[in-house]
Parts: sequence; structure tokens; C-alpha cells
Amino acid sequence: MVQTFLEKPASLELLSQKSKDKLSQVPDYPLDYNIFLCKGISEAQKDDEAELLKFRESIVDSIPDDYGNLIFKGLTKNGDGSMKLESTTTSKLQRRLLLLLILERHRRDIIALNRLLATDPKNCKTIHYVELKDPIKYEIKSPIFRSFEGAKDVYQGSFKKFSVLQNIEYDFEHAIDENGDYQNDDDLVDAFCTEDVMKFNSKLNETDDKAYDSLEDVVANSRIARVLIPLAAQAFLLDDGKEEKKNAKRTYSEAK
Repeated sequence: MVQTFLEKPASLELLSQKSKDKLSQVPDYPLDYNIFLCKGISEAQKDDEAELLKFRESIVDSIPDDYGNLIFKGLTKNGDGSMKLESTTTSKLQRRLLLLLILERHRRDIIALNRLLATDPKNCKTIHYVELKDPIKYEIKSPIFRSFEGAKDVYQGSFKKFSVLQNIEYDFEHAIDENGDYQNDDDLVDAFCTEDVMKFNSKLNETDDKAYDSLEDVVANSRIARVLIPLAAQAFLLDDGKEEKKNAKRTYSEAK
């Protein structure tokens, strides 16, 4: 079986220079917000695996045969006869994005820490940056991220919602090949770095007609949550599925 980029260790060093530059310019708020969302969805998928297995079984059993043959089933039997749920490629892509964002957060943290150390005239040491081998274990201490963690209970419904939506995808969405919508980490970074994300800080500084009076107003008027939604989930689980299905790739949705 050919190894895809999803099976390889995530690394900022393997990104193109264009992708590195883009990621380095993402404002801290949308960076930490999406790390928080991606982590929450990943945890929900792990905690609710039994529920997600039953849900996928019910979807596969309930849809017409014409569509059923197109849906990625991903259900196999363990040695003891119990069923095993295979992760969708969509959920793997989301987790891959999470790893890249954490690596970027860690890179920034080292830079910030060295700047702080440089303010001490008695200090002559700097921290040498070494890329994380296991980004998911990194303890993020950013005040922005911590503020989201403090309100985590409020987001539990969104985490569960998106874990369910990412549990259903078409067979062609499951494949990672030359016809896929995301073929490498550069594709993920490019799709993540939208105008809403990249210009988030500029909206904070807008004063014309006092369009934005607070951070909450900016967030409410921005599409900075980058959560992948499979085409199959759009077609069968969302009210606007018929419109979304016209798109040739997985789309992003806001966390609500």
C-alpha cells in the first residue's frame, strides 16, 4: 500500500516556502481558535467512537442502494467479532491541519520566549528551536488558547456535531490520489489561509462607521473557523446539502 502524506510525520520544514510564509502570517487569534476547535473535534471523535460506529452503520443501512455503493463504509470486524470503525480521510485531514497549527504555535512560542530572555541584560542564553516530534502532546500556554479552554463546555455541542459530520464521506473523498482535493500539506495550508483568517487583525482596527465595536463583533462577522465538512455529510445530513454538493471538494464550515 502506497504511503500518503497523512502517514508521514507532520513538519513545517517540509512545507513550501510559500506555505511557511502564509502560516507565519496567520494572526494569533484565528491560529489559537482553530487549534482549540480541531483539538476538541479530535477528542470528541475518540471519546464517541462507539456512538460514531453505530451512526455510520445506520447511515449505510438507511440510504438508497444507488448512493450506498458510493459511501465509504470503513467497518471491519475485530478478532473477537466486534466491529471496528476506520477513520474517514476528512477527519485525518483535520487532524493533520491541527498538527501543523500546533507546530506553528510552538515555533512562535520559542521566538516570543527568546525575545523575553533578551530583555534581561544579565541573560546571555537563547532557546534553540527544535521542531516537536509529537505536536499533540505540546502544552499550549497562549493566553488566547487558554481563554478558549476555559469556556470549553460551551463548545461541546459543536465538537460532537462536527465529529458526526466528519464521520460520513464518499469513497472518492476517502482516496488520497492525484484527483483528490487535498494532496499534500501545502494544500491544507492554502485552504486554511483564507482572507477572513489572514485579515482578522485588520478588522479589529476598522473604525469606519464603527462596524466592529469589540472582539466578539469581529468574530461574529468573520469566517475564521476552518472545519472540514465532507461532501457526503453535506448531501445527507445538512439542509443545504444540495447546494454544497455542487462543489468539487470538501468545504469548510463555521463552528456553531
